[in-house]
Amino acid sequence: MNCYDRRLRKTGPERENSRNDLVAPPARSRVNGWTLPLHSFQLIAWVLYVYLATVGFGIYIPLLPYNWKYVGYAIIGLIFVFHFVVHLVAVSIDPADNSVRAKKNYNTPMPMFDRTKHPHVIQNLHCYLCEVDVYVLPYLYSQN
Repeated sequence: MNCYDRRLRKTGPERENSRNDLVAPPARSRVNGWTLPLHSFQLIAWVLYVYLATVGFGIYIPLLPYNWKYVGYAIIGLIFVFHFVVHLVAVSIDPADNSVRAKKNYNTPMPMFDRTKHPHVIQNLHCYLCEVDVYVLPYLYSQN
């Protein structure tokens, strides 16, 4: 086998079937964090939560002195329950703007966004995918 053959060292694009296809958007809009397909960070977060709970309650707290075990279980338990509730609320809410939620039908497919017409999806407080005006919270632009 000749590994120095000129045709094996090609760095140019292939000539066969080199057309550019448009990237299709997902079939349906995501409503909240429970809408499939799940993001890989969501899976990592849940696995990490279970791992840290197992390590905290199964390894670290039992290694504490006897007088501190119940305090450790109470404090870490309250923190884990609070984090679990906040995590469920954050995953369950719809993060869309109120005007988008009022108009958007989540059963329809997502529209295509053409970057030749508009450089950004939201420009001048108007969403070009949803065709609605969105609002900005004033504290986002406060300069202290």
